[in-house]
Amino acid sequence: MTAQRRALTVVDRTTIEVRLRDGWGIRAIASAVGRSAGTISDEIARHGEAGRGYLAEAAEAGAASARRLSGRKPRLAADGALFGELARLLRLKWSPEQISGRRRRIEDGMETQSGLSVSHEAIYTAIYALPRGELRRELISCLRQDKPSRGRKPKGSERRGKLCNMTNIKDRPEEIEGRLVPGHWEGDLILGAGGASAIGTLVERTTRFVVLVHMPTRKADVAACAFAGALNAIPAPLRKTLTYDQGKEMAHHERLALTTGMRIFFADPHAPWQRGANENTNGLLRQYFPKGMSFSEVSRDDLDTVATSLNDRPRKTLAFATPGEHFASLLATVAGASNTSPDGVRSRT
Repeated sequence: MTAQRRALTVVDRTTIEVRLRDGWGIRAIASAVGRSAGTISDEIARHGEAGRGYLAEAAEAGAASARRLSGRKPRLAADGALFGELARLLRLKWSPEQISGRRRRIEDGMETQSGLSVSHEAIYTAIYALPRGELRRELISCLRQDKPSRGRKPKGSERRGKLCNMTNIKDRPEEIEGRLVPGHWEGDLILGAGGASAIGTLVERTTRFVVLVHMPTRKADVAACAFAGALNAIPAPLRKTLTYDQGKEMAHHERLALTTGMRIFFADPHAPWQRGANENTNGLLRQYFPKGMSFSEVSRDDLDTVATSLNDRPRKTLAFATPGEHFASLLATVAGASNTSPDGVRSRT
């Protein structure tokens, strides 16, 4: 009889107990229950008791206890209250990992275990286990990469022209690399349908705080003016450097540097990891602005709404705090410093 890949049942264990008592060998018992001899041998060794031999009832109880202690949890029920709460957060564009991490962060702050935690893998499994239908399509569309199944696909490369008088990222101060000093930004454009429209993106490296910039066109002079307006709205202490790719929209980068007082560095071609925070943010933005969408009708208010949504989403790299929380703390620190005189005494205003 061919061995089947299934868990031993109480009937199987009863058969093992009876056949052992009758003096059957391991291979004969394995054939009787349709399992391999190794499985039967392991089962007897694992649950047999010294002086009493193998007892089916005790073996079944031991196996059930082992399953409970293994950490495995039943799949999330689609009609349960927990799944409903997870679906609500998915509709807010939170990723399964962000949902899991935030719930764990809240639970860790409580004195008693509240059962809030759920793994991101459990959330993914529950989503993709849904039967074909509107709910499954809706929740998958809420994921950052709304694929019918999980996995990666290759990304194409983009060829860019050369800019004049660029400062390469290799010349960027080492303090920026560790993301310990705030005020260093990464920038880019995401393109609309046919490359005819664009949205400017700025990300602060330490907090992952996002600023979205309205771009009427992709022309270099328009880009320089739009980025300058957005950056100059940020307090000067939090406006030190900008790292960008070698896109032609940055042809007027020297004017932008002069207008904002920032140093601008350029990443190497085809090296997106050199601007990892910005590349990750661009991927998140595609949940709101999918490829093939025209941005010509997207207003500044629309961009502010999306930026707020991103900045209110917990991030794994921030221990599941939000970029908005971290950036607000930086702003408060800068405001406090500006109200303090050089000798350390707060000015009276």
